[in-house]
Amino acid sequence: MKNKCLKFFNQILAFGCITFLFFSCNNDDNHDDSGKYPKRVSIEYKLTSTTAVTANVQYRNETGGMTSLDNQTLPFSKTITREVNKFEDASVGYGANQSATVKMDILVNGILVKTQTNTSSTGALVYLFE
Repeated sequence: MKNKCLKFFNQILAFGCITFLFFSCNNDDNHDDSGKYPKRVSIEYKLTSTTAVTANVQYRNETGGMTSLDNQTLPFSKTITREVNKFEDASVGYGANQSATVKMDILVNGILVKTQTNTSSTGALVYLFE
């Protein structure tokens, strides 16, 4: 009787271990890696204005440095592809000769992640990858 109970207990234990392993394994082909870094993303910067015609524009470029462009006609749009790490940023800014209403947008992989409208001669917008 003791051997029969021990054998039954071992079978239940083995079944439990197999079941645990089966359900704890995941399929790497179907997981969401949106929170994993580094990752390659498409970043689009957009500046539009109802009052300003041109502005000096600065944005974080493909290498993570800043690019400055003088006298850019608004609306302005620039799309880059970049590998980012956690807590790095995408940023865009402008400087105009006079106060203006300027809307700034940052899109990541085609999704609007940050927007802001300023009514001044300068402005900046920063999106942090988390």
